[in-house]
Amino acid sequence: MVNVNSSSLTGSTALLCNASGHATSTINEINGTTTTETAVGKRTISYRGIENPWGNVWKMIGGINIKGDGVSEGGMPCICTDYEYTPSLISNNYEDIGFNLPSNYGWINAMGYGKAKYDWIYMPIECTASADSLLPVGDNLWTAANNNENRIVAIGGHHNSDANNGPFYYAADRTSAESARINYGARLMYIPTKNSTYTANINKWTSIMGE
Repeated sequence: MVNVNSSSLTGSTALLCNASGHATSTINEINGTTTTETAVGKRTISYRGIENPWGNVWKMIGGINIKGDGVSEGGMPCICTDYEYTPSLISNNYEDIGFNLPSNYGWINAMGYGKAKYDWIYMPIECTASADSLLPVGDNLWTAANNNENRIVAIGGHHNSDANNGPFYYAADRTSAESARINYGARLMYIPTKNSTYTANINKWTSIMGE
């Protein structure tokens, strides 16, 4: 079997601009053969202009690493304080958010609240094995129990996952060495030239974040 990515092609929600909704039709391509999907549940969706935020491929997230030391349960999420992302090293420009991810894989039933400056972070602090306890978001968390290495985060699930996908479906057990075109993707990010405008915006962002 040829190893191909059979997820949906991008662009079918372009006519929505920044509105939320779904495409009237979506094109899939497998081994050069295209099919047009129009059925409910098979059309690409858009949320505020973001196409396929979940369920198409896992999205690797830059700017957040999970620091594992073997005693911090599923690991400690750390946020990059500038645009100098490093995929596997928790360096001086990363700061922890104030709580650990749980060690157990399961359904998210509580979100954490750590340092006040990172009160915008929406990451799980408690999981349950019971699918009957799906509140507050109804999605799942994957972690490495007693994580003892630095890891990265993917979100959203992918098209081969059946029901295992959603806007808050976290895979916090990934490593930077992983790659599979049928599973992983990323969002493009524009980083401006480091001139006076860039510096001013970074200073403004730092001020807003409470530095």
